[in-house]
Amino acid sequence: MISSYALIYLLGYAVPAFVGFFALIVYTHLLSPAEYGLYVVGSGIAALATTLCFTWVRQSVSRYQASSPDIDLRPEATVAYGWTVGVIACLAPIVLFIAQFVAPSNIGSGVLAASLFLSVSLGAFEVSQEFKRARFHPFLFMAIATIRSLSGLGLGYAVIKLGGGGLGLLAAVAASFWIGNALSFATNSRALSRRASLEHIRQFMRYGLPFTFGALAFGLHSVLDRLGVAFMLGQSGAGYYGLAAEISRHLIGVLAASVSSALFPIAFRSLAESGAGATRERLKEGAELLLAVVAPVAAWLAISADVVTGTLLSPEFGTAVAALVPILAVAGICGAVNQYYIQVSFQLAEKPLLQVVHDVWILAANTALLFPLTRAFGLSGAAMAILIAEGFGIFVGIWLSRRAFKLPFNTSGMLRVLASVAIMALFTYAAKAGLSDHGLLALISVAATGGVAYACAALMCDLAGIRSTFSSFVWPRQVPAE
Repeated sequence: MISSYALIYLLGYAVPAFVGFFALIVYTHLLSPAEYGLYVVGSGIAALATTLCFTWVRQSVSRYQASSPDIDLRPEATVAYGWTVGVIACLAPIVLFIAQFVAPSNIGSGVLAASLFLSVSLGAFEVSQEFKRARFHPFLFMAIATIRSLSGLGLGYAVIKLGGGGLGLLAAVAASFWIGNALSFATNSRALSRRASLEHIRQFMRYGLPFTFGALAFGLHSVLDRLGVAFMLGQSGAGYYGLAAEISRHLIGVLAASVSSALFPIAFRSLAESGAGATRERLKEGAELLLAVVAPVAAWLAISADVVTGTLLSPEFGTAVAALVPILAVAGICGAVNQYYIQVSFQLAEKPLLQVVHDVWILAANTALLFPLTRAFGLSGAAMAILIAEGFGIFVGIWLSRRAFKLPFNTSGMLRVLASVAIMALFTYAAKAGLSDHGLLALISVAATGGVAYACAALMCDLAGIRSTFSSFVWPRQVPAE
């Protein structure tokens, strides 16, 4: 069941991710590292503000709309979002005033204003898309996300060509999320049939607001490396590091999110309808599928980083980014396990404070390591700090999950994934070793070799039931006539 939904959501995430990845390539040929670094810092501030302000609404929608499909929680989500935007509007002038005195000279009020604009539009988009996930509307989810990505690319390209630079790109991306919000509103098949219930809003606040503390820790952890690099190594360093991190996020984080889009709602509904035993079976399937999706991509990126960057990016970015991608790819696997598997334990048990503890431990490890490692080893040190912190988070998360909803350990599934990834890595490395130069043909050859090898190994090992799922699509079971 999870595999079928995840395959659909994979398209819903993969198509926008492909557009976003193509946009990164375009931006490196249009912006200098310093201008791209400005965009990285601004989008990092926006991501932090979105995580801090709107996570409680999104998490509540994810938890309660999926487990209560007969109740339309849009009125409550609208009220909660409106309250949050009102608080932001009241605090924004104070923040902008203080920033004049404490922010770096290259991060002016224009960047902060554009970041807040992006945060508000992104928060609305994430909440509206969460309803599509919770109601199992993957095709609508995919269509809106794809149009949003295409509009972001078109607006961003136009603004940069008109001389907007990194600041203009921030505003263009923010505008594209409002286009997505308008589409989401227009495609709602049901009109609001009731007013917001005060009891449901209280339920949102009891469950969701504790996530705000965890969201602050998680948000700081997510942007600390980029902002820290900008502070210690300058705007150009942030441009190099931010681009490498975005490559890993588009090719790993987005795939992991596609699995969680199926895993989380199914787990919530399974617990409500079938109990803990059935839920653990769904989680075993989800854990294997998560690793089966992200592990081969991370391994392929680690092996082929120089081919990817040397072929697709401008010469200004290629060498520096190639050195960072392998480290950040492995960190991406650890981050996916933390965010998209371990933390479902805390949400199933409705113990959000344990998620706060988990996020705080990861943030503490990252903070303790980032500055000394960056000063000692530069950009590679910043990447190593995030890798060590995410790896440490897995051990902390497993220990904490024993106090919440105990997660199953799928040994056989992990071994199948490991064997399939090893086969893919061998073929990819052999294909790369046979290349004499970089270029589009070399990139296609390495990608095709690794992809075919992994597909064959996955079918052979029946990873996450993919063989049976594929067979059901190709040869649907016939119901015998009575």
